[in-house]
Amino acid sequence: MENEKMSGQPTETQNEFDISKETKVGEQVKSMDQPAKQESDATQLGSANKAQSESVDELAPEVSSESEIFSEESTVYPDSEAEESAENFYQDIRQKAEEFVLQPDWAYVSNELANLALKMSEGPEPDTEGAKQAIAAFQILRDEFEARKKAHYEKLNQKREDNLERKKKVLKQLSDLIEAQNWTATKEIRSIQQQWEQIKLLPASEIDALNKRFDSLLEEFENHKVDRLVKKLQKEEENLTLKLLLLEKIQDLNGKADQASADFAALNDELQDLQNQWRKVGRVPLDRNQHTWDQFYAALDQFSELRYKHDASYRNSVEKALQKKQKLIKEAESLLDMEDLAEAARRVNKLHKLWKKTGNLPQKEENELWDTFKAATDAFNDKKSENLEELRAIEQKNYELKLALIQQAISIKEADNSENGHQKMQNLMAEWKKIGPIPRKKSSKIWKQFKEVMDEFYNQRREHFKDVRKEHKENLKKKNEIIEQLNALADHDDPAIAVQEAKKLQDTFKEIGHVPIKLKNKVWKDYREVCDKIYGNYRSSGTDLGMERKLASEGLDPSTRKEVITSQKKLDSAMKTITALEAEIIQFQEAKTYFKPTNKGNALLDDLDNKIATAKNKLDQKHAEAYELKKSIDLLKNKGSE
Repeated sequence: MENEKMSGQPTETQNEFDISKETKVGEQVKSMDQPAKQESDATQLGSANKAQSESVDELAPEVSSESEIFSEESTVYPDSEAEESAENFYQDIRQKAEEFVLQPDWAYVSNELANLALKMSEGPEPDTEGAKQAIAAFQILRDEFEARKKAHYEKLNQKREDNLERKKKVLKQLSDLIEAQNWTATKEIRSIQQQWEQIKLLPASEIDALNKRFDSLLEEFENHKVDRLVKKLQKEEENLTLKLLLLEKIQDLNGKADQASADFAALNDELQDLQNQWRKVGRVPLDRNQHTWDQFYAALDQFSELRYKHDASYRNSVEKALQKKQKLIKEAESLLDMEDLAEAARRVNKLHKLWKKTGNLPQKEENELWDTFKAATDAFNDKKSENLEELRAIEQKNYELKLALIQQAISIKEADNSENGHQKMQNLMAEWKKIGPIPRKKSSKIWKQFKEVMDEFYNQRREHFKDVRKEHKENLKKKNEIIEQLNALADHDDPAIAVQEAKKLQDTFKEIGHVPIKLKNKVWKDYREVCDKIYGNYRSSGTDLGMERKLASEGLDPSTRKEVITSQKKLDSAMKTITALEAEIIQFQEAKTYFKPTNKGNALLDDLDNKIATAKNKLDQKHAEAYELKKSIDLLKNKGSE
């Protein structure tokens, strides 16, 4: 036995013990060994064999005899020091795993975890709770790492696929430019190259083919680019020849202008035509460009000088433009003395716009005045830069004023869609324009807010008046139908019945609301004409004769009949007046509706109110008169029938 232990050859009993120990540890780390096994099966196999051998060697020195290893119950009780050593062993491995498992080097961490898993499989028996917990914690760390690694490489592969699609799109852009033979698209090509170079991560199998295709297309573009440059140089030489020819024509035109009898209207038209031709001609060789333009401007200045010399009307317009520009210069210089810095800042922008609108002067004078004007505005801008805090305070105050206007606009929008609301909104717009500048960064946003409120108000107002217009159209239709019915009554056989029916229709007509204002007068005219016709028929129908016969049949004596007829005529006259007064009052009241409400007095409106009051007084009198006449007629009839 002793010789066997010394030679390192395990006994049968020892082999059974070691195999049992390895089986218990293997069960704890089985899942941990699987990823490592995928990385290096051969290495693990060798390590496992070695571990088995070493496991036996480690136990051998601790056993003095076979009887010391196994008791009659075949049970081994390790001491507390061995338990602590095993637990520390596995805790140490877990701690090492925690130290590097979150590092971004996936290959390094995978390899280290595999090594630790291998070491753990070679360790002592995990026969304590602490050792088992350490093994479980290690496995959790490894599983979490493998999950993160898998997600990382899946994301990386997806990134490669996305980049491949991006590369293909860029390649398609380049291919489209080549197919379109757009050989001047140098900027576009440069942009495409930059995009191409920025896309790095790709599937390895696709890189060579993509680069080969891209380089081929670039080479084709560069070849055509050289041809284009040659043609460009040739075109520039042709353009130079054309511009020199135009310069000769302008100089010939200046020769014609150097005469007191020159027709400058025609000459100026000819010069404008030559200038237009000049601007249409493309570039000339760079080394001749500045000299050519200097000759062109010199020829134009010469024409202006000759025209100023011989053309009185032109000289007058130039002097007026000169006065305007000198005035603008003085205003620009006065900006330095303005106390309201914000107003001055707004004014300087307006001065620049006015300068552009003012007529041009001969080039030399124009340049001199512009330099003076620009120096004045630059001086103000320097002052503005030195007082930015004051300017910002003013702008902030203006900003708050405009915010307040927005709130007012919102209140008007929510409360009033009438003409009065429209006027209020217009007043707010006028106030908005009077307020000075606000911080530039807030300018667009606050204007957008104000405009949105205004737009909402007017959209609502349009919808409101759309409904009103619809109602007016319906009223028009109803009134036209009544007028048609009245026209039918005008041809009725019995004028008295026609009048009775007409009165009912008149009442209905009065109850109907307004019609479109453009048709108001026409509708009223048609209505009055047919009503006059109906009542005219009634008056001309010989009503007195019929009444005489009717009263006679009722047994009234001639004198009573005469009194009744007289009273009836008066009653008819009163009723006619009542009808006319009622119609007049309705007309006046309708006329009032077309006046816009206002806080100020209105003489026409007051006059209408007076007329309505007068008519109502007369109407009351006529109603009282009619009442008395009816009462008198009834008494006469009752008295005559007794």
